[in-house]
Amino acid sequence: MTIHVTPIPKLLDLAAPAFTLGTANAAGSAATAVASDSTLLVFDTTDPAAVAASAVVGTATTAPRRDHVHPGIVGAGTVVDNAIARFDGTSGDSLQGYSSLPPTVSDAGVVTLASGNLVFPATAAASAGANSLSDYEQGTWEPILEDNDHSDKSQAANQQAGTYTKIGNRVILSGHVRMSSLGTLTTTDGAYIGNLPFTSANTSNLYHSLAPSNTDGFDSVSAGDEVQASIYDNNDYIVLRLGDTAGGSSGMTIAEFSANGNITLTGSYNV
Repeated sequence: MTIHVTPIPKLLDLAAPAFTLGTANAAGSAATAVASDSTLLVFDTTDPAAVAASAVVGTATTAPRRDHVHPGIVGAGTVVDNAIARFDGTSGDSLQGYSSLPPTVSDAGVVTLASGNLVFPATAAASAGANSLSDYEQGTWEPILEDNDHSDKSQAANQQAGTYTKIGNRVILSGHVRMSSLGTLTTTDGAYIGNLPFTSANTSNLYHSLAPSNTDGFDSVSAGDEVQASIYDNNDYIVLRLGDTAGGSSGMTIAEFSANGNITLTGSYNV
């Protein structure tokens, strides 16, 4: 005779998974978190129903995905270590990668431009920081002879050209002018070269010396008299002088520059 014994099922007392929410509920608080000691959520690739818009201050809604993929990084491109992030100005999404040669910032803080340009605003955002580069600009200017009024008096030049490069608060320039007519300039007034691209720094007694060359056509200048050129503080013109005195120099006049005077200038000054 065979006897079969059926085991009595044993009921296991399993605890429900713990699912907790931090109570701090402050933005950025490390204590605000959802925690679980078991697998509670599983996502798939099916889009759930759209979430209704909310007008509550401090909230924003977006259509969620059940696979937990959210918008934020879009686009394609070359992903390079240390590349600087870019953002879409309309959607606010961060753009992934560059088409080629992205700018980078190393772990040591070194910024590298592999392509492109570093562009400063048209109106410089001046900085008082001794180690700040706040502006860069290249351009042209037209030097012209002026008298004490520094105004247009129908004076004219038949050769006139100038270039400059501004780096921070320093302007490096070259200029050349040959006059063809003095117009109504006052011949007894001092001689100046006007139209500087920037006004010099308003720093008392800060003078900058330029190097004149290729000077000729000065009908009233004696042989051996040296032409000198300076930019004084808070001026947009160059002051011309002559080394024609025992004590040093005197101001050059319009008459001494003359109607066909010619000068080339090179140098730099602070702004």
